[in-house]
Amino acid sequence: MKANMLEYLEETAKRLPDKTAFYDDHEKMTFAALRETAQSIGSRLAEAAAPRQSVALLLDPRSIRNIPAMFGALYAGCAYAPLDIAMPPERLRLLLDLLQPAAVLADEKGSKAYQGCGLNGVPLIMYDDAAACAVNEETLAAVRRQASVYDPLSILYTSGSTGIPKGSIQTHFSYIHWTEATIEMYGLTGDTVFGNQSPFFYANSILEIFPPVALGATVYLLPAGALTFPKRLIASLNEQHVSVFCMTPSSFISVVNGGVLTAGCLPELKWGIMSGESMPWDPLKVWMDATPNADWWHFYGSTEMFSVAVGKVDKNHQSGDRLPVGKPFSLAHILFLDDNGDEAKPGTPGEMLVSSPWIASGYHRDPERTAASWVVDPLNRGWQERFFRGGDMGYIREDGQLMVLGRKDAQIKHMGYRMEIGEVEAALQQIPGWREGCVLFDRENDKLWCFYTGDLQEKEIKAALKERLARYMLPDQYVHLDEMPHTATMKLDRKSLLARIGTP
Repeated sequence: MKANMLEYLEETAKRLPDKTAFYDDHEKMTFAALRETAQSIGSRLAEAAAPRQSVALLLDPRSIRNIPAMFGALYAGCAYAPLDIAMPPERLRLLLDLLQPAAVLADEKGSKAYQGCGLNGVPLIMYDDAAACAVNEETLAAVRRQASVYDPLSILYTSGSTGIPKGSIQTHFSYIHWTEATIEMYGLTGDTVFGNQSPFFYANSILEIFPPVALGATVYLLPAGALTFPKRLIASLNEQHVSVFCMTPSSFISVVNGGVLTAGCLPELKWGIMSGESMPWDPLKVWMDATPNADWWHFYGSTEMFSVAVGKVDKNHQSGDRLPVGKPFSLAHILFLDDNGDEAKPGTPGEMLVSSPWIASGYHRDPERTAASWVVDPLNRGWQERFFRGGDMGYIREDGQLMVLGRKDAQIKHMGYRMEIGEVEAALQQIPGWREGCVLFDRENDKLWCFYTGDLQEKEIKAALKERLARYMLPDQYVHLDEMPHTATMKLDRKSLLARIGTP
């Protein structure tokens, strides 16, 4: 077992120095070049930051430069924190205030974003200067001698319900175990070609960074805005012989809605991976027909947990079926708690608490929210097992697969009745022809709002729901949209939809 994630890069660079590691339509980087550039960046960062401090990465999120920047931070003994340079200056300033980095590593775009947020006092290191720095082998060796497998590796920010982002801290220990388990679970090899579409400040992108480096596989960075032009996306996947492709269900649905998928049009894709949300069967079937040689996988996880459960989706489903998210990893332990905080009976839905070698250490510089979300020995069994409480509800089916039912905080009281919004959304997904949408609750006016896209008419949706749900669970208002709004990570942007509630 490795003791530092850099060992994967160093072994692969020695074994396959001239193999292309990462490339896009304009440039490529071999494993040897990746190691050398990362060591140069690490040598420069070590001058500004002590081991175990954080380094903010302000780089074009669609640039290969992110990869040597991340590994460069590790060579300096630091944790890297990739930030979205396209966010408003006020939010970028908030993140940097929360992070308190020892240094900021930026390209030209990132430098402008940093200067625009009005912060001073943190050393700004330009990427080109750091990449050209002479490697200081003595310094890098000294850093490695101080290293621990429990050192922080990354700080990945996720939205907080209070409006204050949360910086999830993962260690080398976390990444090493997750990388090994992920490669084994999917059966990935060094011959695979990963297609990267996720921005590097998004946790999903780690699938296209660390397993490929460990395996000696190649990663192709799709052009920015590829989802805006589905025809070009499909052409790129074919032209670059991509065999592994991961997106959110919302992203996969948007391609289906583009009307470019035809039977057998992606013969070289072998792994289709869906993450972050529940995928309706109808659009998934379109993707399955387009990829005759691919297995399709669902996985459940979060920024704090990475993957918890992974599984292939079989082809025996029907329109409207709610899909499981696979079997939990053998190293993951899920407790299901009832409303009294006791362990729920097998097969009974409960709040999920997750323990695994790769759950996050906590939230960076945020002891209160860390204490609220990480609990030790919740059933008072007498040993110090640590769990992450993410607030999701679920249960294990008889076949061992995990069913995720939605958020615990999605339970509301509507028309005097206690109910789960997730039940309404599950019923919507069972309607033939359903594409994409969600249900939101206007607490002030005690109204349920249904936002949706696709060709279904409001009267068709109402009629279908009346056959599946109690009267008090039926939405009060329906809003058809040409497109659902999405966050930068291509999840449904429920906050922007909430802002529309109450408007004509």
